[in-house]
Amino acid sequence: MTWIELAPTVSAAFLTSLVECVEAATIMLAVGTVRGWKPAFVGTGLALAALVVLVFALGPALLQLPEQALQLFVGILLLLFGMRWLRKAILRGAGIIPLHDEDAIFKSETANLKLAQTTQRWGVDPIAMATAFKGVLLEGSRSPSWCWPSPPAAPH
Repeated sequence: MTWIELAPTVSAAFLTSLVECVEAATIMLAVGTVRGWKPAFVGTGLALAALVVLVFALGPALLQLPEQALQLFVGILLLLFGMRWLRKAILRGAGIIPLHDEDAIFKSETANLKLAQTTQRWGVDPIAMATAFKGVLLEGSRSPSWCWPSPPAAPH
């Protein structure tokens, strides 16, 4: 394959990974500003370590699956998720379900994090660490870049 053929796929995967990286960084920054930087960094580090373990454990296993079946499965999942999001967008546009008030949601969640009382364990706030861990793990696992690359096709 040439770069002309690979460029669209590589670019799309890179940009999607970049979006997920920004979302993970946003979660880490939010936790750091509200609950403290040490638990935010600890949770992020643990999530990144878990993602590395997932890549090395599950990446080679993907090579054992038939490629066309895997593509069909992922395509069906994308279609189902896309139809669900389209339905919600149509209902929001029609006024049947309310639009998201992101400012109100942010203020509410920030207030909840500030009010949550916790005892520190090992010098780290467990609520903040768990929030950063779950957010970074979720965003990292949604990124297409963690998939192990397929081996090059054998020449005919």
